Amino acid sequence: MHNRILAALLAMLLLWSGALAEGLPDEEIDVDELLSRIELLEEENAELSAENDELRRMLSEEDVQVLVAARFNGGVITVSEAKAEYDYTAYFYEQLYVDESEYEDIVKQEVLENLTENAILKIKAQELGVYEPTEEQRAQIEERARQSLEEMVEYYLPYISDPEKSEEENREAVLAYLAGEDTTLESLIESASSQAWLDRLYEAVTGDLTFTDEDLEAYYVQACESAELSYSADPTSYETSRMNGESVLWNPEGYRTVKRILIGLDETSRQRVEEIAQEIAQETDQTRIAELLAEQDALYDRLTPIVDEVCSRMESGDDFNLLIDEYGADEYMKTDYGRESGYYVSSDSQLIDAEMRDAAMALESIGDISEPLRCQDGIYILRYESDVPSGAVPFEEFLTSEELRQSVAENARREYYNTQVEQWLDEADIEFFPENF
Repeated sequence: MHNRILAALLAMLLLWSGALAEGLPDEEIDVDELLSRIELLEEENAELSAENDELRRMLSEEDVQVLVAARFNGGVITVSEAKAEYDYTAYFYEQLYVDESEYEDIVKQEVLENLTENAILKIKAQELGVYEPTEEQRAQIEERARQSLEEMVEYYLPYISDPEKSEEENREAVLAYLAGEDTTLESLIESASSQAWLDRLYEAVTGDLTFTDEDLEAYYVQACESAELSYSADPTSYETSRMNGESVLWNPEGYRTVKRILIGLDETSRQRVEEIAQEIAQETDQTRIAELLAEQDALYDRLTPIVDEVCSRMESGDDFNLLIDEYGADEYMKTDYGRESGYYVSSDSQLIDAEMRDAAMALESIGDISEPLRCQDGIYILRYESDVPSGAVPFEEFLTSEELRQSVAENARREYYNTQVEQWLDEADIEFFPENF
C-alpha cells in the first residue's frame, strides 16, 4: 500500500512541477515540504520492505514444515507428520542393524499408507457419528483403564514392596514407579480412547450383518483352505493357535493331545536347578559333576511324597483333571482351552521341550500315563488324551459348534469391513509424495 501512495505522490509532484512551469495554479505549493514527506514515506517503505522480507522468510520456513507428504479427498498428511512417524518406525529397523538405504523407501511407503488410511477412517468415523464416544462408552474406557492399572500394580507389588512400609505406601511406590515409566491412569485412558473409535467404526460398519447357514458354508470352505495353506507351510503356527485357544478348522497329520500334571519346585529350588544345569554344561571335573548331580537329585527328592500321592490317587481311579486342579503348577493347563484339550503334540513339535515331546509321543494308546518325569520346573506326569483327526473339521461339526460358527462369522465381518475400507481408500484419490521428506 505504501508503494502505491508513494507512486501517487510522485505523480502529483511531477504534475504540479509542470503546472508551475506554466505559471499555474494560483495557489503557492511548498515543494520542499512535499519532498520531505516523500522522503519520510520512502524510509517507512524501506522498513516495511524489510519486515515483509522477514515475514516471507518466516513463511518459507513454515511452509517447509507443512509441505504435503500425501494428499487425498478431504485432507493432507504433512511432511512433519510423516517425518515423525518415519523416525519412529525407522528406529525399529535400526535395532535390527539394517542399513537405512535398504529400508528407507519401504518405510516411507508404509508410513504414508498407514497415516492416510488412519486419516480417512477418522473422517468416516466422524461422518457416521462414532468418532466421539458416548458417556457410557467413555465410562467403559475409563473402567478398563482402571482395571489395567490395578493389574499392573498387583504384578509389580511383590517386586517393589518394602516389608517395613504399609500396604498403602507400597501401592503408592508402585504407582510412582509406573508413572516414571509414563504409565498412569490418564495415559491408559488416553491410549485406549485414541484407538477405541476404530472399534466403534468397525461395529458401525459390520454390526447389522447377518449370515445364513449357506453364507457361513461359503466362508467355512474359504477358511478351511486358508488354514490348510497356513498350517502346512508353518506347523508351528498351528500349535501356537491351539495354545492360544483359537478356533481351528484344519488339522495337520500326526497330532495327538496330552495333558500334564506338573508338581512344581519352589522358586528357590527351581533357580538352583537351572544354575546346576548351567554349571554341569561347563564343568569338566567328573567329581564336581557328580556333586552337582547329587545336589540336583536332592532338590527333586523333596517332591517325591507329593508325586507318590498323585500316582496313588491315579491308581485308585481319581479323575486326572481334578488332580491337575489340585496339584498342577502348569499355568497353561489352568486355562479353559488347556484344561479342555491339553497340549497338541506331534513328533516335529517345536513349542514344547524335546523331552516332553518325546515322552508324549512314546505313549502307545489313548489313556496311557507316563512315568514321573523331571523338567526344570519340577516333576510332571502325562496322559495321552486323544488323536487329532487330520484335515478339515466336518461341516456338520462346524454347524453345531457355536465357537466355530462365531469364528467364521467374525472372519466374514472382517472381510466385509476390509473391503469397505479398500473402497473408501480407492474413492479418496490418494497421492503420495515420499520425496518431500
